[in-house]
Amino acid sequence: MSQRTFAFELPEDASSQQRATVELAELIDSLRGSVEQLAEAHVALADRVDALDNPSGWIPARHCWRELDRDAATELWGWLTAWTGWLVDRYGLTQDLGPCWPAHPALVEELTAVCVAWHHAYSRKADPDAPLRWHESLHRARSRWQQWDHTRCRHGQHTPTNPDTVWADTWPSETADRAVSDDITARSATGGPAPATGGSR
Repeated sequence: MSQRTFAFELPEDASSQQRATVELAELIDSLRGSVEQLAEAHVALADRVDALDNPSGWIPARHCWRELDRDAATELWGWLTAWTGWLVDRYGLTQDLGPCWPAHPALVEELTAVCVAWHHAYSRKADPDAPLRWHESLHRARSRWQQWDHTRCRHGQHTPTNPDTVWADTWPSETADRAVSDDITARSATGGPAPATGGSR
């Protein structure tokens, strides 16, 4: 909260009108300070409510890859890779999404959007049918993932569909780790747009 800025000493011979004006100014200054305190409390309360509404406890405030610096990208990568691992396991998506997805910018953008939408769909602020709409969006997204996979790297090489196909024994894979590391290294150390080449930018 900012300090009160009103300060004025009345002369001893000040008129009653001058004294009333100074008292009113002091009251306005005091009210201004109270309003600032309420505004700060409101922001803090809103942050707490958002945290309670979010099943994971945190959603990156910025998820536009093109605008992220290294620190913000590091946070977003950690959040997205953890959630994507859960998504693949929960919905059996090993046939749709290979473990090297971080090396594919279009998939990174798509998964970021799907992830943010999932967190909103399951928050207390969402409409009752939001989870259903999210599943419909996931269905459409899966079709796009297949269209973007021109190299067939979902399976390492082209193989018949097999529900037993799984990711590599270790996650993240070396390819995924390298893609994340290269993306973070290429970003500026502080705020501002990232370079327009490679990675998820």
